[in-house]
Amino acid sequence: MDGHCAAEAVMEGVGRTAGEATQGTLPLGDAADLGAMLEAFLLVAPEPPTIGELAGGAEVSEAEIEAALTAMITPEGRGWVLVRHGDRVQLASAPQFAEAVRRFLGLDRETRLSPAAIETLGVVAYRQPVTKAEIEAIRGVDCAGVIGTLLGRELVEPVGRLPTVGNPIQYGTTPAFLRHFGLGSLADLPPLGEVDGHDAASLLALATTREVTNGEPDAGAG
Repeated sequence: MDGHCAAEAVMEGVGRTAGEATQGTLPLGDAADLGAMLEAFLLVAPEPPTIGELAGGAEVSEAEIEAALTAMITPEGRGWVLVRHGDRVQLASAPQFAEAVRRFLGLDRETRLSPAAIETLGVVAYRQPVTKAEIEAIRGVDCAGVIGTLLGRELVEPVGRLPTVGNPIQYGTTPAFLRHFGLGSLADLPPLGEVDGHDAASLLALATTREVTNGEPDAGAG
């Protein structure tokens, strides 16, 4: 084979390899870098990205993204955990460093969520989607002020409407809720009955050791 033909063969091979890479599969040598690439994406993303957005950025399939994320779930010696909320993904500080992170951010215990907010949040977390009336029926008090506080802190959000008279708003938890308590997903919530069978008690026990991100003191006593 002369030099001209050899050059054409090399270019053809390069083109074929590049074409294969753009079809959604990382070259073998780059597969190990996918996890690191996803870390970079998650660090700079202004909002938690979806699996599809991560796949688009990495130019790989969603199945490859899922596999890489699975490998990232329990990193050894890391200060972060992978948090998933539905189809969205983000990084959060590891629960074991909650106290240190709170000190670093200058957050006082007095600024943590009040018991009333924890109780309301517990009902939402375990019963979602749930309406204001359903929350109040469980707690036995008016919850308008506390729900407003939780909405303001983006720990809960409207997720739909109940198909009944008046179509009341149904509430659910947010990615910020998972990050606040150092949870990877809702599946990491303490099982009901682990404490005394009540939503609020289970979440309150978790809050005692894991609550990390806080704002101003709770505005409502209900």
